[in-house]
Amino acid sequence: QGKVLMLEGLGRLGEKILVLWRNLEEVNNEDLGDLLRKLRIKTKDNELDLIYVNGDNHLENKRRADESWKVRLIEAEFHARMFEGL
Repeated sequence: QGKVLMLEGLGRLGEKILVLWRNLEEVNNEDLGDLLRKLRIKTKDNELDLIYVNGDNHLENKRRADESWKVRLIEAEFHARMFEGL
């Protein structure tokens, strides 16, 4: 099983954020799910406000009060912010 880089921090508005960066050739969706279960990280609880993951995934997702999704694709978020305001 490959490695996953995990970073936890706070966003500008105080949101609790987790970033998961994995080698997509070594860590598949099942491996990622296993890792989160092992670490007792649940995508549908309120412990974290946002979770960013690279690559497609099968993590359970939860719609937040602001109508955005809790689990977000890093690549899609990067692309949206890169061209924001153009």
